[in-house]
Amino acid sequence: LIDKILPLHQSDAIKHLQQNWVLTLFEEQPLALISEYFGTEIAMYFAWLGYMTTALWFPAIIGVLIFFFGGFRYSTAESGDEESQANEGQLYSDVCFVGFALFNCIWSTTYLELWKRKQAELSFKWGTYDVASDPLLDDPRPAFRGDYIAPNPVSGRMEPYYPGWKHKLIRYGITYPITVVCIVIMFLAMLFTLVLQEYATFYFGQSSLFWWISSVPMVLYALLIVTGDQLYRVVALYLNDLENYRTDDEYEDFLITKIVMYQFVTAFGSLFYIAFYLHNMKRLQETLATLLITRQLAQNINETLIPFIMERVKLSRLTYRMTKSLSDRSLRKCCAEVRRRKLTASVGDNEAEKMYPSPDRFSKMFSLGSPSGTSPRPVLRNKFHSMRLRCTGDDNPPIQLIQNFAPLSPSVDGAGRVPKSPRLPMPEFKFSSSEVPELTQAELESLMASYMRPLDDYLEMFIQFGYVLLFSPAFPLAALCALANNLIEIRVDAFKLCNTVQRPFGRRVRDIGAWQKAMEIMGIAGVIVNCALIGHSGLVQRIWPGLSWGGQVLICVLLEHVVLAAKYFIDIIIPDIPHWIRIETAKVEHFRREAFKNETKLLSVQREHTPIEVGVTQRESPCIDRLELASNDAQILPVEGRRFKHRSPTPVARPSSLQFCDRVQIASSNC
Repeated sequence: LIDKILPLHQSDAIKHLQQNWVLTLFEEQPLALISEYFGTEIAMYFAWLGYMTTALWFPAIIGVLIFFFGGFRYSTAESGDEESQANEGQLYSDVCFVGFALFNCIWSTTYLELWKRKQAELSFKWGTYDVASDPLLDDPRPAFRGDYIAPNPVSGRMEPYYPGWKHKLIRYGITYPITVVCIVIMFLAMLFTLVLQEYATFYFGQSSLFWWISSVPMVLYALLIVTGDQLYRVVALYLNDLENYRTDDEYEDFLITKIVMYQFVTAFGSLFYIAFYLHNMKRLQETLATLLITRQLAQNINETLIPFIMERVKLSRLTYRMTKSLSDRSLRKCCAEVRRRKLTASVGDNEAEKMYPSPDRFSKMFSLGSPSGTSPRPVLRNKFHSMRLRCTGDDNPPIQLIQNFAPLSPSVDGAGRVPKSPRLPMPEFKFSSSEVPELTQAELESLMASYMRPLDDYLEMFIQFGYVLLFSPAFPLAALCALANNLIEIRVDAFKLCNTVQRPFGRRVRDIGAWQKAMEIMGIAGVIVNCALIGHSGLVQRIWPGLSWGGQVLICVLLEHVVLAAKYFIDIIIPDIPHWIRIETAKVEHFRREAFKNETKLLSVQREHTPIEVGVTQRESPCIDRLELASNDAQILPVEGRRFKHRSPTPVARPSSLQFCDRVQIASSNC
């Protein structure tokens, strides 16, 4: 019975990665080594994380300058001089607010476009640039269920077939409605806890005895988020399995869509409530800082420290049970169990149980077996390891001594009682120096947690990107906090892969998949949210005091369209694929077409020569007239310049036309 299948870690490679990756902080990541050891999917994630960390330096520096030299003012002044100074400070704060919001929108677009170029370069270097993107070219995943077997329209192989209309019916009729219901329930629960927080602060905020009641709703909200995330993950997996996707890429993309939709509400719902319902920018700043810092610390601890402790606990339990099974008391119980079972075969269960009680706890560890039904030879089996013991001063194994202690057919006295077998002192056992039991590498690594794909790692960075992009004008130090976290996150994830989880199976990818589209959608949402924050900050009203509410909305919408146009312009002027990669791929395509064209010519020449060879074999004379052969060659050679409509779907290596003509000339000379 196979319990687990996992690739084992290589100690030399892990040691090299520890020195050049895990224990370094500001050095460049060895992406080539990561790709070779963990696969291109893991390497692409770390390349994306490192590129995002580098890009965060720009908003982090600008945010620090704004926070310490500009900042956002929330207080007002009453005197004339103080009022004029406050107006100047408020104007400077408004300029910083608007400028930083627009900068974040342009920065996010530039970062995403430049990352497309970077991932194209990496996939080209790692040999995954031409990975098939059409689902029809991929093999179906093992969990895919089909209604019947049908040929693949591309390859022609027989495989399970599932109608496309069932996918859409389940997706739009069952999956999406249930997802929306879960999101609405979570949003309403979040609103309930936030309103409860307002009431608790209003009634118990100034109390010296019941001040702690005002913190209960936030604790309840945190527990609600953690519990809801775990429950919804189970629901999302069930719904994704119900949709029955054919390939792994489709399955993962739609699972990412479901999880991102739910996490967007749980991660940013409270911030939207504070910013656009309460209109409290100071509280928005405090809440954003709290969520960003506490979420990062909690996730880092959950990813590394907890799995590491659980692995050590499992290893300690296994070591304790092994040591206990080798103790002298356990060996005596083994001897008693052997005697009891041999007596059971002769006098029955009841008498044997009276003479040698069955050790229940011991019988769970050891079992007695025999290779055949006659003349049984007891074999002592350990649940964890099969260990051979040597008796001190004797070459026979101790189990043979045990067999001699109790005969298979004990004598019965007149009272019908079976006398107890003579008991000899237990021999002392010790391990040979070369036979000390050790845990194998596979047993040790089977205790580690499995690591399938970096879905949770991508999700963590996606939420962090949203915190920086959506609400960073209210908290300019958000980019700095994200930068510091990412510098640690790279090493934390590296430590996790090298020390606390099983080595994952490598997977070939050419990009980050659906996460690129999710980031682009987040960039568009960032433009809308930042323009809305500008409208709610009061900047438009302070510039145009007599402007109506509709006019303010119109100005914000106009600003939003201008920024979206700038994003679209950046998307156009920055190509997704570098020029040198386009040249290299064009060369490969050119060589492929030329090879296909030459192969087509060779096949056409072979078809034209086939009737001549048949005619030669049917001639009565073994010789061929040279004039006739020359005339045939004259008819054949111009055929090379023709174009043939029929092309071989699978080109193979065939002799060239020059070799074929040489063969004809040699045949004619021999005749």
